[in-house]
Amino acid sequence: MNRRKKNNYAARTQSASTYKSVQQHRTYISKGDYIQQKDIKVSVSNRLTTTQPELAETNSADAFFYDSPVCSVPCPPELNRNEDPGNLKVKAKRYRDSDAPLLTWKEKHREQYLKNHLESEGRGRLHNGLCSSCNAPNPTYRCLDCFGLRMYCKGCLLRIHHDQPLHHVQEWSQDTFFQSTSLRDLSLRIQLGHRSGHACDHREQGHKDFVIMHWNGLHYVNVDFCECSGSPDRVSQLMEIGWWPTSYKEPQSAATYEVLRNFHITNLQAHIPATDMYSSLEQMVDGTGLKKIPDRLQQFMDVVRQWRHIKMMKRSGRGHHPTGIAGTTPGEAAVVCRACPIEGVNIPSDWIKAPASEAWKYTLILTMDANFKQKARARPNDPNDPPLGPGFGCTVNHEEYLQEAVKHVKDSEEISHCVSFAAMHTANTRKSKGLRATGIGSVSCARHEILRPNGTGDLQKGERQFNMDWLFLSSIAFCVLLHIVISYDIACQWMIHFYSRITKLPKHLQMPLYRLLRFKVPKFHLPAHKDTCFARFAFHYTQGVGKVDGEAPERIWSVFNILAGSLSMMSAGGRWDTMDDHCNYCNWRKTVQLDTSLLKKLLRAITESVVYWRAFSAFNEALDIDHHDLIEQWKEQVIAWEKDNTKPCPYDLPNSAVTMAKTKKRLAEEDLEKERKGTASTASVTTMNGMVIEAMTIEEQQRSLSAKVASSKGTTHQQTDIQKRRTTLLRRIRKLREVQSAHTPSIRQYLETVDADVTVHPEDFPLLLPSDPCFDDSLRSTVFPSEVIDAEMELREAQACDALADLRNKLRARTVVAKYKKRKMCRSQGVYTRHRTLQDQISAKIRAARDTYNTARERLLRLKGQGEWTGVLRELHPEDIRGVNERIMADEEKAEFREAQIRAGADMKEIDDILDGVYGAPTVSLDPLKDRSDSARPAISWIWYTHSLRSTDPDLAKKEGASAEEIEASLRVEWCKARARACRAREELILVEEEMRRSIQFCTWKSRWWISQVGKCQDTTSWQAEGLKAYAIQQAYLEHQRGQAWTDRWQPVRARGQEVLQSLCETDNAVDKLSSLNKLVVDLDLDDEIDEVNVEDI
Repeated sequence: MNRRKKNNYAARTQSASTYKSVQQHRTYISKGDYIQQKDIKVSVSNRLTTTQPELAETNSADAFFYDSPVCSVPCPPELNRNEDPGNLKVKAKRYRDSDAPLLTWKEKHREQYLKNHLESEGRGRLHNGLCSSCNAPNPTYRCLDCFGLRMYCKGCLLRIHHDQPLHHVQEWSQDTFFQSTSLRDLSLRIQLGHRSGHACDHREQGHKDFVIMHWNGLHYVNVDFCECSGSPDRVSQLMEIGWWPTSYKEPQSAATYEVLRNFHITNLQAHIPATDMYSSLEQMVDGTGLKKIPDRLQQFMDVVRQWRHIKMMKRSGRGHHPTGIAGTTPGEAAVVCRACPIEGVNIPSDWIKAPASEAWKYTLILTMDANFKQKARARPNDPNDPPLGPGFGCTVNHEEYLQEAVKHVKDSEEISHCVSFAAMHTANTRKSKGLRATGIGSVSCARHEILRPNGTGDLQKGERQFNMDWLFLSSIAFCVLLHIVISYDIACQWMIHFYSRITKLPKHLQMPLYRLLRFKVPKFHLPAHKDTCFARFAFHYTQGVGKVDGEAPERIWSVFNILAGSLSMMSAGGRWDTMDDHCNYCNWRKTVQLDTSLLKKLLRAITESVVYWRAFSAFNEALDIDHHDLIEQWKEQVIAWEKDNTKPCPYDLPNSAVTMAKTKKRLAEEDLEKERKGTASTASVTTMNGMVIEAMTIEEQQRSLSAKVASSKGTTHQQTDIQKRRTTLLRRIRKLREVQSAHTPSIRQYLETVDADVTVHPEDFPLLLPSDPCFDDSLRSTVFPSEVIDAEMELREAQACDALADLRNKLRARTVVAKYKKRKMCRSQGVYTRHRTLQDQISAKIRAARDTYNTARERLLRLKGQGEWTGVLRELHPEDIRGVNERIMADEEKAEFREAQIRAGADMKEIDDILDGVYGAPTVSLDPLKDRSDSARPAISWIWYTHSLRSTDPDLAKKEGASAEEIEASLRVEWCKARARACRAREELILVEEEMRRSIQFCTWKSRWWISQVGKCQDTTSWQAEGLKAYAIQQAYLEHQRGQAWTDRWQPVRARGQEVLQSLCETDNAVDKLSSLNKLVVDLDLDDEIDEVNVEDI
C-alpha cells in the first residue's frame, strides 16, 4: 500500500475553538488504494472536512460518510447521515496477512519460494528440449538478462544478441549445471562506425582485452573500428553507440552511458562513492574469487569526473554557445535560485524606481556559515590535478582564491566584543597538519536554501575573516540589487571592520558604495549572544525579511556531512569538481521542490498573517482603552528604531528588572564586601544570605518531589526513584539544619521539635525560614537576625517575579502547541497522543509556576504585610491564568466541552478538574469573527503587565531600581513584539506570493533563453546541429511545462492570499471581509519535507 497519504486541507473563513480539538474526526482514502468498508481508516482532526472529489471516486457499495459524528469509525451506510449513533462502536476486522505479512510468508510460503528459486538453477519446467527460436534439438545456452531464461542454440543466441553484446550468458555443461561464459568467447564481434548489421571492409580490431563497464558488470568484448575514408575517430565511434571511452588516444576500455547515469544519480542521492560502485561491478562478474577481473578503477573514476563536468556544461548551455566551454564565465554553470530576485530575469525592468513600499521586495536575503567536517587531506598529486571547471559552478576559482589567501596569512585576530565565539577563537588554532583544508565556508539564499554561485570554498585554517569575506563578496559579485541582508552566526563581530577589510581585496570583489547591507544572526545562534545583540540582529525585528530564520546552512550541512569521508580523501581538483556537482544537485532538488515548498509556505503565511493580525488587534484594542497616548509613542519609537538601529531600542526592558539571578548575585556581592571588612559571621562557612538561598532552593526541590509523588502510579521503578530523591533531599536538609543552628541559635528548639517526627517525609519538612507560619511578627524578629529577614524578602520578591515570567512563557507555549496540534492531529493517533502528552507537560509547568508564585506572595505577605507592592504582585486567581488572546469559557461552551470529552473517552475526574479550574480557568482563544462584542473581549490579564515589583518605598527603589516605568516598559515590549509578529507574518505572505511570481517568470525567461540558443553554434556537423537543436527545444518545453504546472497549482491559493492581504489592509472591515471568503480545498502531500499546514483558522 502506498505509504504517502494525501489529504485535503480546507482554507475556511472561520476559526475553530480550542475546546473542540479532541472531539471530531476526519476520514480519508489514500489515492490509488482500494479500501473496503471494513478497512476504513480514521484519524483525529480539529474540523470535519468533506472531500467531495474523493467521495465520487469510491465504489458506491463501499462508500462511507465523511462528515460522520464522533465514534470509533464513521457511521455505517444503513444509518442516516444526520443521526447520532450514540455509543455505537464498530470494530474493523483485522487480517494477519496485512498486519504481519512477513510472519505469514515465513510460516506458509518461504519453502515454496526457495524451491522455485532453485528451479531457476536448472533448465526449468518450460524447457522442452528444443531451441526457443529455431526448434533445434539440445540447446545449451541461455541469457540471464533476456526475458524468460529461455534456452537457445549458439547460432540463435548470437543472432539475438547482435545488438545486446553486454548480456550475461550461461552454457549447460554435460547435463549437470550451468557454467558462465561470454558472448566474446562465443565469437561475437561488435562493428563500430556503421549501421547495425553492416560490416566494414576496412575494419581494424580493437584491443584484444577491450573492457566495457556496464550497469550489470565488467565485460570483455571484441570491437572492430571503422577505418574507412572520412570516418570519425575512435572516440567518436564509441560515443555514437553510447560508450564513453576511458582514453582519448587509443581507447582500450569504455563505460556505458547507463552505468555512468546510474552511478551519477546514485552518488548524488545515496552518496555511494565510485570505489564502492566499481567494487559492486566486480562482484557482479564473479563473487567466488576464482576469475581474473580486469582492474579499471582509475579509468572509471576519471570517466566519472568527465561525465560530471560534461553534464554540467551541457545543462548550462555551453555546448550551444560559440565560445564553448572555454568561454564560461564565473558561476555560469551553477543552478541558481529562481525564487530570489535576479535583475533582468524575474523582476520588473524598472525595479530600481520602485517606491519604498515596494522596493523591500527586491532584497536579497543570504546566509553563510562554515563546516569543519569537510576537511581535505593533502594529496601528492594535488598540483597535477586541477579542477575541470574552476569557478564555473558554486565553488570559487580556487587558484585565484588561494593565491590571495597567502597574502592574508598574518592578518591579526580581532578581539571579540560579544561572547567568546568558537569561530573566532579557533580561527588560527585549528589543527591543520597534513590537511589542505580544515573545512569549507558557504553562502546560500536564506529563504530557499540554494547555494550561491561562487559562494563555496575551502578554509585553510579555521574560520578566518578573509575567507568568509571572499566567499560572501564572490557570491554577490554579479548581483546589482541595492539591498542585501546577510546572516552569519558571528555577524556582530564580522561586520565591525568589514568595509575596511574589503578595500584590501581585488577590485572585482569590492562592493559598490550605494549598496545597503544589513547584518543579522540566525535565530538558533542568537541566544548565545549578549543581550545588546538581540533586537539589533534578530530577524524577527527586521523589516522586509518575513519569517526567515537564517539557519539554512545547518540544513544544508546535514546533507553534505555524509560526503565528508569520501571528499576528504580526494585530490584537490576532484574534490572541487565533485563538490560543484553535489552543490548543483542540492540546488536542483530544492528547485524541483519549490512546487510544494512555496505552496506550503503560502498556506502557512495565509494562516499566520490572520492569526497574528488577530492577536495584535486584540492586544492593541485592550491597551487602547487606558494607554492610547502611550501606543502612539511606542509606534513612533519602533518606526524610528527600524529606520535607525542606533536609536533607543523599544524591545529592551530596563536593566533594573528584579530576577532571582540578579538578587542572588547582589547578595553574594554583599557577603564578599562584609568578608573584606571583617564584619561577616564566622559561625559557619555558609553566609546568612547563602543560608536563605539554600533553603529556598530546597523548597523548590520539595515542591518538585511532591508533584512527582502525586503523579506517580506506584510502580516499583517510580517508587525506587522517589526514595532515592527523598534520601538526597534529606541529606541536604540536614546540612541546612547545621547552618541554621550556627547562624540563628534561637531556632534550635524549633528544629528539635520539627525533626522529632519521623513520619514526615522530607518533601513535607518545614524549613523554618522567617516567613514560616509558626513565626508571628514578634517572634520572627526575636528568632531571626534582620539580615536574614531582609534577605528572604528580597529573594521572595525576585521569586515571585521569576514565577510570573515563567508563567507567561508557559502560556505562550500552550498557545503555540494548541495551534500546532490543530494542524497535526489528522496524521495519526500516535501523533495526537504525543501532542496531548506535550500539552499535559506544559499544563504541569503552568501549575508549578502558579504554585511557586502563590507561595512566594504568601510568604512575602507574612514578611511585609499589606502595602503598595500588593498592587503589582496581585493575588493570582484561576481566571488570571490565561494568554493574551484567550478568554474564559462560557457555560454553554463548558457543556459542549464536557460532552465532547465524554465522547472522546476522557476520564471524568480529569474533565471535572479542567472545568473546575484545578489546572487553571478553562479558556478558549479569542475569535474576531465571533467575539466581537466588548463583553466577549475581556481586558488582558494583569500578569502580562508586571515584570518587576512596583514600589513606592524609596529605599527599595534606590536599591533595586524598581519604578512604575517598568510596567510601561513591559507593556511596550509586549506591544512591540505583537506588532513585529503581525508585520513579519504579513511580509511573509507578500514575499511568498512574490517568490511564486518570480519562479514562474524565471521559467518563462529560461524557456525563451533556450529557444534563443538554437543555431548559435555554427561549427558543427548536421547531425550535431540536430542534437543541439533537439536538446534546446526539449529544455524550453520542460521549462514551459514547469511554469504552467506551477501556475495551475498555485493560482487558487495565490488568489486567496491576495484576498486575505486586501482584507487585512482594510482594517475597519477586515473581519467582515475574512468571513465572506468561501471554502478553498488544497491537495497536499503529508509526507513532504516541510510540515503540513491547516488554513481552517482563517
